[in-house]
Amino acid sequence: MRGIFELCARSILPLLVALAGCGKGPVAPIVLEEGVVIASPADIAALRERGGAAYIIDGDLQIVGSSLVALTGLEGLKRVEGSVEVWFNDRLESLAGLEGLESVGAGLGPAAAPPPLPTPAAGKAAHVVEGLLIFENKALRSLKGLENLASVSGGLALVRNESLTSLTDMQHLVAIAGSVDIWFNDALQSLEGLHYLTRVRDFLEVSGNGALQSLNGLRGVRHVGADLIISNNARLPQSEVRAFAERIAGAVVEGNKGG
Repeated sequence: MRGIFELCARSILPLLVALAGCGKGPVAPIVLEEGVVIASPADIAALRERGGAAYIIDGDLQIVGSSLVALTGLEGLKRVEGSVEVWFNDRLESLAGLEGLESVGAGLGPAAAPPPLPTPAAGKAAHVVEGLLIFENKALRSLKGLENLASVSGGLALVRNESLTSLTDMQHLVAIAGSVDIWFNDALQSLEGLHYLTRVRDFLEVSGNGALQSLNGLRGVRHVGADLIISNNARLPQSEVRAFAERIAGAVVEGNKGG
């Protein structure tokens, strides 16, 4: 009898432990109370070790000057309270690894100086973008990895990513609490992926994108709080630009394709 009792006890104990955990909510993400700079796979591994399965960066995240091809290993990142700045990563092909990222804040003081943004094509005074900045990543082909992004404060800037041909389906991103700047992405043909976006608090500028053929990816936008600037996109029909601008006040639409 004693042997049977011990066998039953050993069988039941794991079940009791499992039941004891029932009813508890999900574990709260760990908060990392400082900015993070990533320049190598070792930096990603160290961040994963610190943050575990779910974590928040209470500062800026800079992914800069690396030889990374993707961002695999950052899946536990849920929120960045400061800016996310991805710049000068010559081999980076996608943002895969950021699938857990839901929210990006505004800049809280970067650990390294951000690159200077080029003068806007329309000649307007440059407006500062602190939020999600993706700048001069030569091999970046898409924004795959940002599918769950739902909130961006400070703005969204896609600038001089020469191989960027498409974005990604950001179905949760319906408003930008800052500016949107899409400048000088030579291979970008479409803005599909931003079609859920309805509101831009400040500027919206689409300039110098030589392969861009349509604005249909911005069809959901109903409000732009500051200037709408669409200029010097050589393959973009001017008739489409004017039709898009009819519902937005203060538009600058020179220098696109005629017609």
